[in-house]
Amino acid sequence: MDKENVVNEAPGLSAPIAGKKIFFVRHGKTEWNNLFRYQGVTDIPLCEEGREQARKTGLRFAGAEIDAVISSPLSRAYETAENIAAHHVGIKVERLNLLEEVNFGEWEGLTVKEIKERFGEELFYKWRSNQLHVDAPGGESMEKLYERSAQVAKILLERPEDNIVVVGHGAMLRGLFLPMLGLPRSNIFWKTRIDNCSISAFSVEAGNRFVLAYLNDTLHLKMSEAVITSMPIL
Repeated sequence: MDKENVVNEAPGLSAPIAGKKIFFVRHGKTEWNNLFRYQGVTDIPLCEEGREQARKTGLRFAGAEIDAVISSPLSRAYETAENIAAHHVGIKVERLNLLEEVNFGEWEGLTVKEIKERFGEELFYKWRSNQLHVDAPGGESMEKLYERSAQVAKILLERPEDNIVVVGHGAMLRGLFLPMLGLPRSNIFWKTRIDNCSISAFSVEAGNRFVLAYLNDTLHLKMSEAVITSMPIL
């Protein structure tokens, strides 16, 4: 069996990553992030710390070959994406509405404490333990989230570019990674850490199969500018 077939049959065998690559970035911090308020589709801008995170993330991608940058239309994601695109001549940020954050309905702008006080602890803990069947009042159902996640996965798979950066939101990206990996729907929000301006990477291998390369890389946020520009992304 030749090397290519071995990789296709057993992708866990530490083979070199080649072909199409998609990088996912969560937006930089906002004041509501710092206050632990649910943001959802409320359009909260980056705070100063978030702008610095976005700048450093742009530097992390500065030396990489990037063919497209796609973003949620919400300003905190779009501004983060612009910091990445700014280092690549001819690349303009594309807005994709399907990448919007999960709509948390009447919980948007509230902290967990405020949600419990206004809607009751029982409802909050039911939602936290079983998001597949319990929704935030007036918010997006998990069924709808997984439907649009599947659409995004299909769009990304069909894009012709070899190196794509996608900038989005914590809850939406957690939902998106499940159909990309062919995993069953689950209460993913509390089981996966995706920090502000973290990078997660997927490759697309034979048979149009997504393979997770790494998750939640934030090393660039802890390094000096001189070091960041020499850091690889894959």
